[in-house]
Amino acid sequence: MPSEELRKKLQRRKEEAEAARLLERLGGVRTHGYRQDGEMPDWPARALAEFQRTDSVPASRIGDEASDDEVDRWIEDFAAEAGIGARFYVRTGMELFPWLDCAVTGPGWAGSLRQGLGGDLVLLSHDAQTLVVIFEEEYDYQAFCHPQRAPRPPGDRS
Repeated sequence: MPSEELRKKLQRRKEEAEAARLLERLGGVRTHGYRQDGEMPDWPARALAEFQRTDSVPASRIGDEASDDEVDRWIEDFAAEAGIGARFYVRTGMELFPWLDCAVTGPGWAGSLRQGLGGDLVLLSHDAQTLVVIFEEEYDYQAFCHPQRAPRPPGDRS
């Protein structure tokens, strides 16, 4: 078996196990399966690249002295104000299972996602119109938001 084929087989087994464990660990959200990058629009990747630039200015931040509960509430409030909604996609960091379709079932979902995925979160609204990104930095958490606006009809100046 060629080494690349073996690597892919091992990666698939590893990620299948991790994908199953992730579903078991998540509380406060109902999951609706994994989605592939090809099922998502292209613009979130471009927006994420912009947010990762060192000169990007976050829309909000909270210091690392905040308790976990305060950070979780801050994330949930920021996502709600940004328009993420009760159903969204979250980036998993896995190559073969890159997005998880989630529906909020109650408070505490942000803490559950942080425990399952880590401090950096990438949330895409279910209508694929809003992206919220949370970065856990050395001294604070930073939140970014990018609404994808539909083009206005010709002649609309509003």
